[in-house]
Amino acid sequence: MRPDQHRPRPLTEAEPIPADLVGRLADQAIGRYERLTCDGHPASEALWPPVEDPAAADRAAAEAAAEFETAGATRDWTMPEGRVRQLAADAIGLYVEGYAHGYDREQARAAAVLECLQGEAARAEFPPPERHAQALAESALGEPRWAEFARWVERAERARGGGER
Repeated sequence: MRPDQHRPRPLTEAEPIPADLVGRLADQAIGRYERLTCDGHPASEALWPPVEDPAAADRAAAEAAAEFETAGATRDWTMPEGRVRQLAADAIGLYVEGYAHGYDREQARAAAVLECLQGEAARAEFPPPERHAQALAESALGEPRWAEFARWVERAERARGGGER
């Protein structure tokens, strides 16, 4: 009998994708989106301001996710395709949103990639919803649930650099 082949370990929701891969995925998704939305313009010219095109965003996210999965054959971990595709779609949405914040093309791209990196890194800092719910239920024995929730929100705001009050 043949020994079992090495099977990649699935990443949990609390485990971030390595930063270099997040940056590359976000940048590739934005690049694909630019190419899909620049009809009528020279191929080398990026369209600015970006056009909000949900169909192009969905297609660009799907293509970037497929390429990410293909390149992932050498990794010792896997993750659900939906998570990769959502990350790519988020990068595109953040890029388009950058225009609304007054960014130029490069600033919007950099801000979108940075926000994706920060979001993935934050996965390790916050408990998944089911663990949070369990912690709230356990704490209800000793104090009101809202007090534990308020402490959790305060920790989350500190970890993300504050929040509006």
